[in-house]
Amino acid sequence: MSEPASLRPSGRLDLTACLVVCGLLLLQQAWAWQAAGRWPLSGDSSLYAFQALHWWGEPDPLFLAHWLDKPPVYIWLQSLALHLGRNTLLAAKSVNLAATVLTGLVLVLWCVRLRGWPSAALVAGVWSLNPLVLAWAPSGLTDPLMVLWGMAALWLAWEGRWFGAGLLLALALFTRQAGLAYLAMLPVVVHVRAQPDTPVDWKPLLFGFSAVAVPIQLWDLARWHAAPSFWTLGFDHYAPLGIVPPQDWWPRLAEWLPLIRELTGHWSGAVAMAALLIWGMFEHRSDGERRQRRLGFWLLAAACGWLAIHVMLSFSIWLRYLLPLAPLLCVVLPCLLPRMVRLVSLRGLLLLLASSVVLFSEALYIPRAQLQYLPTGPRTKELAGLPEAVQRLQAAAPPRSVLLEREFSWHYLYLLYGDTALNRHWFADADHLVDLLHELPSETLVFWVRARRDEPEAGRLLTKLAQGGVHATVCLEIEEIILQELSTNPGRRCALFGPR
Repeated sequence: MSEPASLRPSGRLDLTACLVVCGLLLLQQAWAWQAAGRWPLSGDSSLYAFQALHWWGEPDPLFLAHWLDKPPVYIWLQSLALHLGRNTLLAAKSVNLAATVLTGLVLVLWCVRLRGWPSAALVAGVWSLNPLVLAWAPSGLTDPLMVLWGMAALWLAWEGRWFGAGLLLALALFTRQAGLAYLAMLPVVVHVRAQPDTPVDWKPLLFGFSAVAVPIQLWDLARWHAAPSFWTLGFDHYAPLGIVPPQDWWPRLAEWLPLIRELTGHWSGAVAMAALLIWGMFEHRSDGERRQRRLGFWLLAAACGWLAIHVMLSFSIWLRYLLPLAPLLCVVLPCLLPRMVRLVSLRGLLLLLASSVVLFSEALYIPRAQLQYLPTGPRTKELAGLPEAVQRLQAAAPPRSVLLEREFSWHYLYLLYGDTALNRHWFADADHLVDLLHELPSETLVFWVRARRDEPEAGRLLTKLAQGGVHATVCLEIEEIILQELSTNPGRRCALFGPR
């Protein structure tokens, strides 16, 4: 095997490729930051943000009041980000925004070492224009950070930097339980490492892993007297996670396949990607490229194994579970396609960039991408206006006002953190709500925030409330959110918010 390439650009072609890589990564970040400020946090993301605020602002470092079902690394980092960013929406999403660009940097550096700087242009295009990556960069979930730790651990293991690989591997595992997959990939990467003649030193690897794992496990152990382990609670929340009957594997695969195309944004890009990979698998190679080819094969097998596990086990069919496949494909392409990435001219570099644009042309139409590739799916846009509606309610509502909650319970944990003026009450159905309103003092103001997406169900509920003597008045309509006041007094007309 030839020696890994130098990270320092040499010559005009390498320098041009380096500038192109930087431009693509900056383009991705510009898009991601713009999208981050446009959409509110989803339900799960709001829960994590609340836990992050709670950890920093309350005397509860062990999370005894609010139990975690995920390892704490992401919550701790987000807590720091929210503290430094004054609890803004961009601060809540900044951890994943940084993780996305750092993952791109790791992939670029790894591929430079594999094939040189020109290959990094293809990888930067695949990563920066990938609609799946663009969707999850401005999210508040744990997946992008786990992918960063996991891919960085694999790269350092390939380089033979054992302590760093172990440390980052532990960070991946203690960011999200699915980080266990990178532990399974590690032996494969070590087997085809950059310096095969250098013996594997497992001691620094274990020391690095223990440097993260032992303190966090001791922290978790200190909670067991009053709270379950995040491992136990996470398993309970995933339960019943088991093997799907074999006769259901094909139907589940058929449901996963339409999501796989989101790795490129369109079927044409997915077909082109598959054709390139098949061509690379059967292309003749020289003996000096055997180890790169093995690395590509093993990582491609790991990607297929990841999909197979999600088909055969009873995981929910959710787009976010495919995010770890994107960086694996970024490394597989230069490993299996040496002729495509071994460039000798600027014209070849331009053709390489053009191929990236063709593969991900769907992602370049930004308005469409912002609606289609949203964290947790297209329903995210149906939350538009929720933070503003809650802020206006906080500013106008007198103390001891009641905010009814049902569909936005986790959102309120974050949006109303530290608020003592609003009393939140959950209700199950119309009868429960009627009883609650008749029990409250007549001067108490009661508000309900709902989404337009729930109009049919909300209409039936309001009809039943009217039959029970409860009147609903629309106070505010902000994008996809409606704020209403509920009262047994038909003369009350949302005076707090002015005339409509």
